[in-house]
Amino acid sequence: MKVKRIIAGTLLATGIVSFGHNASAEDLWDIYQLALTNDAQYLAAAANYEAARLDLPLAKTQFRPSVTSNGTLGKQRSDFSGSNATSDNNQISLNLDLPLFDRAKRIQVDQAELQVANAELQFFIARDDLTLRVAERYFNLLAARDAKEVARLQKIAIKRQMDLAAERLDVGLGTRTDLFDARARFEQANADVIAVDILINNSRQALIEIIAVTPESIAELEEGSPLELPEPDNIDHWIALATTNNLRVLSEGLNLQVASQEIDRQRAARHPTVNLGAAQRWNDGSASSGFDSDDSNTSAVGLTLNLPLYLGGSINLRTKQAGMLFNSSEQALEAAKRRAQSDTTSAFLSVTSGISQVLALEESIRAGESALEAKAEGFSAGLTTNLDVLDAQRDLSRSKTDYLRARYNYIIALLRLEQATGDLGDEDIQFINKWLKENNTAYHTGDQGEPLALVLNKAPAMLSFDKAVPVSN
Repeated sequence: MKVKRIIAGTLLATGIVSFGHNASAEDLWDIYQLALTNDAQYLAAAANYEAARLDLPLAKTQFRPSVTSNGTLGKQRSDFSGSNATSDNNQISLNLDLPLFDRAKRIQVDQAELQVANAELQFFIARDDLTLRVAERYFNLLAARDAKEVARLQKIAIKRQMDLAAERLDVGLGTRTDLFDARARFEQANADVIAVDILINNSRQALIEIIAVTPESIAELEEGSPLELPEPDNIDHWIALATTNNLRVLSEGLNLQVASQEIDRQRAARHPTVNLGAAQRWNDGSASSGFDSDDSNTSAVGLTLNLPLYLGGSINLRTKQAGMLFNSSEQALEAAKRRAQSDTTSAFLSVTSGISQVLALEESIRAGESALEAKAEGFSAGLTTNLDVLDAQRDLSRSKTDYLRARYNYIIALLRLEQATGDLGDEDIQFINKWLKENNTAYHTGDQGEPLALVLNKAPAMLSFDKAVPVSN
C-alpha cells in the first residue's frame, strides 16, 4: 500500500478563521487547504487520534514501578493495672511495587499497539472523507452555477420566442395558442431560475460549512479537461487492490487481531503474577508518664506470588464472551471487504460509463442545436409550431445541464475509486486542480455580478475534448 499522507505536527494548533471574513481561494487546492484547517469533523478526528496515541505509553506504565507513601499522626493511651500512659503514635511508610510477570498486562500492551495503529487508520479515513466532501461540494457549487447559466440562457431564448409569437399574432400569422405556450414556458423558466438560485445558495453554504469562510470565487473546469480510463482498464485488478488496501478493511483487520488477543488476555487471568515489593516504615512512639519511647525503623523486601485458584467462573465466561466478539470481528472484516469490492466496482463503472455519458451528451448537444435551428427555420416558414421550437429549446437545455453535471460526476468517480483502493491523497486534489481554469475565469460565489459565459455559448466545435479517450460499445 502506498502511503501518501503526511500528518502535520501543527494540525491541532491551527487557528480557526471566523465566518465574517472572505477568502480569496479560487481553486480546488486552496479550498482543500482551508478545509484542512477549519473543518470541524476533521479537526475532531485529529484530536481523537492524538488522544489515542497515548494508549500505548499508558499501557506500558503497568510495568513500571509504583511508589506510594502514607502516614499516621495520633496519640495512644494505655491502662496498666490502674496506671494510665499516653504516647505519640506517628507512623510513616514508603512502599514500592514492581510487576515482574503478568501475562495479561503484557497482552494489553500488544493490544494497545494495534489500537494506536487503528487510530491512525481512522484518522486517514477522516482525511479521505474530507477530501471527497471538499471535491463534491466544490463541484456541486459549480454545477449549481452551471444550472443557473443554462436556466438564464433558456429564459432569454424563450423570451425571444414569446416576442416572436406575439409579433406573428399581431400580423395574423400566429395563433393565441402559440403565445400562451410561450408565456407558460417563460414563467416556468422564471421558476427554474429561482429554483437554481436556491440551489446555489445551499451549495455555497455547504462549502462554507467545511471551510468556515466565504470564498470570493472558485475556478471553473476547463472545457478540454481529460477523460481517461483507469490504468489498468481491468476491474478485477482494482477489486483485488481494494480487498487488501482499503482503509476500512485494514482497520477491521486490526480489530480482528485485537479481538484474538483479547481471548488470550482473558485466558491469561488463570496464570500467576509475580510482583517485587519493598517497604520502609518509620514509627515514632514518643512516650510520657514514665514509659519508654517506642521508636522503630522497619525495612522489608520480597516477591509476591498471586495464583488464582477459583474466581467464581468469571474467567471461563469472559473467555467465552471474547470468543463471541472475535466472531463478530470476523464478520465485520468480511463486510468491510464486500463493501470495498462493491464501492470499487461502482466507482470503476462510474468512471468508464461516465466517459461514454459525457461523449454522448456532447453529441446530444450538437444534435440538439441542429434540431433547434431546423425547427426555428421551420417555424418561420410555417412548417412547425411554436411548441416544437420550445420543446427543442427545453431538450437542448436539459442536454447541456446533464453534460456539465456528467463531467463533475466523472471526477468524483475517479476520487471514489482512489478512496476504495486506499490510494486517495493530497496529490489527487493537486492533479484535478490542474484541470481548472486560471483564477481570472473563476465563478464569483456571491450574489452580485453575472456569472461568466459557459461553454454553452460557444460553437459546438468548442465542446470537444483535446484528450478524450473514445470508448467502444
